Amino acid sequence: MNIDDVAIPTDMDGFEEFLQNIKILCGVDLQSKREITLQRLSAFAKNKRIKTFKEIASMVRYNSITRQDILNLITVNETYFYRELPQLKDVIGHAGNLSEVRILCAPCSSGDEVYSLAMLAYEVGIDPRYMSIVGIDINSEAIVQANSGIYNERSLHRLSSYQKERFFTKIDDKYEIKRRMLCRCDFKVLNVFDDALFSLGKFDIILSRNMMIYFDDNFRLKCVERLHKILHEYGRLYAGHADLVPHTDIYAKQFSGGVTFYEKA
Repeated sequence: MNIDDVAIPTDMDGFEEFLQNIKILCGVDLQSKREITLQRLSAFAKNKRIKTFKEIASMVRYNSITRQDILNLITVNETYFYRELPQLKDVIGHAGNLSEVRILCAPCSSGDEVYSLAMLAYEVGIDPRYMSIVGIDINSEAIVQANSGIYNERSLHRLSSYQKERFFTKIDDKYEIKRRMLCRCDFKVLNVFDDALFSLGKFDIILSRNMMIYFDDNFRLKCVERLHKILHEYGRLYAGHADLVPHTDIYAKQFSGGVTFYEKA
């Protein structure tokens, strides 16, 4: 059978169930992106010869391979090096005051944020032996790219020519990060709402930027509560400028040179 002969789902039965299952799984509320989600899911169904949305909704729950394919399909990985730079500099300024530091980036997308922090740490002279960064994301394709450390010109548009030459090896029209000169950077496919999060250990600093904008109030609160559990005493949580961090007594909102962070109370 030719794939063009495969009918895509034409009724909405199961689509609402799919949206709800995604929300339960990873907190992402797709209601505001119904149309683009519907288009992507219809194309996915046709390509995979899946006849109904109800079948996809079930697969999200019970088929780990299809679940990962769909998470890759619906997640956004728009990022670049040195994004929201003043905040990154504040993170590294604080890190430099600690004898040893572990940092978590959740989500880390394609690794731009993780490597940006490692590059800034190198520039200010933090000993890479006493610093490590872990990046997690639910998109497995993003983690593959993060591990490869290979980026295009657009991802590096905020960097100077000197920074590009210092931290990257140019290969044709791509740039490969010089990982050996930086602190340890590890990447994992992981959902912040998965209890495997707690196996990562404790962190001094957590960045969770531009993820909570996709959550409703309940999932935002649940997210910051879970991150609180893996923060060391007086650890810091940095959120993105557009993220709405819910009020909770487990954090104290602090300010540092125009940058906001949340200290573990």
